[in-house]
Amino acid sequence: MKLKVLVIQNSAIIGNKDATISNAERLLDKYKDRKPDLIIFPEVWSVGWYCKNFKKEAETLKNSKTIEFLKECAINHNCIIIGGSFIRKVNNEYKNSCPIINRKGELSTIYDKMHLFSHTGSEENKYVTTGEELKLIDIGITKIGISVCYDIRFPEIYRAYSKAGAEVLINVAAWSNKKLEHWEIMHKARAIENQCFMIAADQTGKITEDEYNLGHSMVINPWGEVINSLKQEEDCLYTEIEIDEVKKLRKSFPLISDRRDYGIEYFKCKEIKINE
Repeated sequence: MKLKVLVIQNSAIIGNKDATISNAERLLDKYKDRKPDLIIFPEVWSVGWYCKNFKKEAETLKNSKTIEFLKECAINHNCIIIGGSFIRKVNNEYKNSCPIINRKGELSTIYDKMHLFSHTGSEENKYVTTGEELKLIDIGITKIGISVCYDIRFPEIYRAYSKAGAEVLINVAAWSNKKLEHWEIMHKARAIENQCFMIAADQTGKITEDEYNLGHSMVINPWGEVINSLKQEEDCLYTEIEIDEVKKLRKSFPLISDRRDYGIEYFKCKEIKINE
């Protein structure tokens, strides 16, 4: 069973959400004839990775240009949208939230980033509060585990997803170009140790005068091999993945069934069935 995936790798224009959204629409339109099942956006793709602007750029679900555009994309492309993330205002809190939208343009669920980057000079944790629950997305032909950027450094998230039945893992990110090796190694490792496809969707382009996003969005098979990737260009990455590869590998190399958990308690994982 094939899953047709389109990853968008855009460069946000910080301070100009309308122009950024228009640019993303232009990038996607070139691939409309591919008829993807999933379109995946990067983290904070409509506003860029500039934490000091997060509260200013925050949106509520009832008043969100980002969400409205993603809903239009779902309808126009007749596909499920993994909406990267946007800064969501919830009462007096702010979340880094990944919206999941079905083919009808309906918001199915939201995953709130569980691990917030706290490195000096880019302190997301000063502006955003943590999420509390993993979201496993059942799209019928497979189950997908959702994560955001810094989450990749915490493998227990992905173990929880694979235990719950995930065959595809997605990480949406705005990752620094100073950490290429970490980006590649950790995504490959998560694919290998969980025998899942791993899809990494990253922003590219300039953040500030001396800060740049990495790009290098990629699709990795359950054996840990990169089967498709971009470098630093703005573009989309179209890939058809064969979901049955997961089952075949798990049968021939029974890593998952051989795994012992030693009584480890994993994060809560809520399964959401997408309403087609």
